[in-house]
Amino acid sequence: MARIPYPEFAPDFRMPTPLYGSPQDATLLNVFRMLGHSPGLLTAVANIGLSQLTEGELSDFDRELTILAGARCFGSDYVWAQHEQLAAQFGISTDQLKALHAYDLDAPCFDRPQRDLLALVAEVAADARADDALLKRVRDHRGDRQLVEIIGLVGVYFLVSRVTTTLDIEIDRRELDSALDAVGHSSTAGREPSTR
Repeated sequence: MARIPYPEFAPDFRMPTPLYGSPQDATLLNVFRMLGHSPGLLTAVANIGLSQLTEGELSDFDRELTILAGARCFGSDYVWAQHEQLAAQFGISTDQLKALHAYDLDAPCFDRPQRDLLALVAEVAADARADDALLKRVRDHRGDRQLVEIIGLVGVYFLVSRVTTTLDIEIDRRELDSALDAVGHSSTAGREPSTR
């Protein structure tokens, strides 16, 4: 049970995207319900999430890898539960999910660029500054835009994770496929195949 009550929404409040549900039809994800205590913050986080999903250069696979690693770094079972199935749909293998869940970011089921990405997520999550050599490897492989997107994802999911862990947000398992379709981003289109 959440540590503080969920707020009531004004009847005219509208989410900027259907991705996270709506308070009017009781489909709004619990973390966004809680963010409703600060409607401006809720709107900003929803807009950033939509942008990261639909306007980022990171592949769906790498975005979900980053989010799940962040969920483990920040101890958020809520974020993990919201993204575990989605990550599998975007090509993250069962072995990779198991390794991430065990926080084995150097497991052999990840290739070198993936291990570098995961190491960067862990460093950004834990420290003010990432190692120079690691940053260079990620930058050389992914470029400046993807580097910034990775750091941005870690930051946003720190905020989301801390809301969920500090306030004991209950896990809701709303099916995300229809929401992804609503914003023109199918979980089966353009997915990176995984043979691991």
